[in-house]
Amino acid sequence: MATPSLIFMTTSLLLEELPDEVLDAVLSLEPSVRATYFEKMVINYYPHVVAKSAEFTTLVETYNSSFYLEKMYRTNRFFNERFTPVYTHTGLIRNVIADIFFADDDLITH
Repeated sequence: MATPSLIFMTTSLLLEELPDEVLDAVLSLEPSVRATYFEKMVINYYPHVVAKSAEFTTLVETYNSSFYLEKMYRTNRFFNERFTPVYTHTGLIRNVIADIFFADDDLITH
């Protein structure tokens, strides 16, 4: 099994390029360990956010949700064939768009 400890050692994380084995390794962590792991990601990618603030907590929860959503996207054929996720450079899913409404403007991070 790949170690998840190496995925946020860079200045950006492209969640869509994360190998399945690393995604699975992160998601298989005990919930408290996974929360600590995502807290370290927030500290790494959002150093300006005050630890234990509401924004910090929201980012930790958004990492958890993004990783689960990425797993669902990769493993559900119907979801994968009809929707396109839009990612941030810090490993979050910003939104998921039905392909019939997708436009290049959706790739712009606001």
